[in-house]
Amino acid sequence: MSANAAIVVRRTEADARFARTGVPHRRIEAWHYTDLKSRIDADLPAAGAYAGAGLGAANPFAGIEADTLVFANGHYRSDLSRVTADPAIEIAALNDAAPDWARAALGAKAASPMADLALARMMGGVAVRVSHNFVAKRPIHIVFLGKFAAAAARHSRVVVVLGTNAALTLLESHEAEGAAGLANIGFDLRLAANSRLTHYKIAGGAVGETHVGTVMADIEAGALYDVAIAAGEGALARHEIHAALTQRMARFRLTALSLLNGVQHGDVTAVVEHAIRDGQSDLVFKSVLADKARSVAQGRILVRPGADGTDSKQSTRALLLSKGAEADAKPELEIHAEDVVCGHGAAIGDLDADALFYLRARGIPEREARAMLTEAFLQEGLARLAETPEADAMRAFVLNRLQALEAA
Repeated sequence: MSANAAIVVRRTEADARFARTGVPHRRIEAWHYTDLKSRIDADLPAAGAYAGAGLGAANPFAGIEADTLVFANGHYRSDLSRVTADPAIEIAALNDAAPDWARAALGAKAASPMADLALARMMGGVAVRVSHNFVAKRPIHIVFLGKFAAAAARHSRVVVVLGTNAALTLLESHEAEGAAGLANIGFDLRLAANSRLTHYKIAGGAVGETHVGTVMADIEAGALYDVAIAAGEGALARHEIHAALTQRMARFRLTALSLLNGVQHGDVTAVVEHAIRDGQSDLVFKSVLADKARSVAQGRILVRPGADGTDSKQSTRALLLSKGAEADAKPELEIHAEDVVCGHGAAIGDLDADALFYLRARGIPEREARAMLTEAFLQEGLARLAETPEADAMRAFVLNRLQALEAA
């Protein structure tokens, strides 16, 4: 079967699955808190040609020394991308000439209706492979740009394959302007034994845009997928991760930081499958909400029979800065094995009144005291990020966004 035929088959299968489900809505349990069907039309026209520049100075990762892969209005643009040649890193467009390793990973696992839609209507895609035993010295920054006059859809796909003992830092950022539309992106990740993928995602977008990002990660023995998400812009966003720990001692780590105001709606959903023994998963959800913003944090942990020795934990914390803000937490544990350590905790509320009184009693103005306590609330999540320039850029984005919430 040719590369083109194989991709066509995968896309046809995805289209058939999406046709059976349609756009997710609140009567689907996994989407109960995020009624996407009421927000978007599945038949939105594809975005037209991109009429704009490449990576701008305002991009939160703009100062990071990285190879850059650019999507513009849904299409992968090699002419806007900047890549340093390295024989240990292979980059290919997901087109008729896609290599075998890319088409084998593309859409290999069905996880979500919106991921199926992204594959079925893929406007552009790119695949990255890091060779065995190679530690990439420069991050790869994938930039999604959107600029259009009328509501439109951008459907894109990314494949990342890490060889045994390989390591890569992946940066993901989003910039859009113009009419409200849909950005729908699917990631297919394959992590071979003892590899490490560090993924920093900063989600922005047009004021009225709907953003859906779905990650399907296959994590093998001793490998680690460490992902951090900072969400702060756009009208509605759903960040969905499906992590399959398929071999012994596989690890998954999620840090989700949502800073929302107005009537923004942010949903971070993680589904973690412990398919075999001795896997580890660690999920932290942190939200700061103002005005009538709403956050959703869903962590579903599935421990298969025989996955003894599983160690899984998740923590959900939401800080409500106004009476109209809302936070929904839905931790789930489904355990079919013995000798496991699985737990979760959740807390939703306003700033601690005693702590606020303590600061006020020492002469600190209320506005400043609230800012100090709110920043302290986020430190648990920020402290989980590595001490690297990429992590520092994410910290700066989060703190700048926090200041914008406080000013509003």
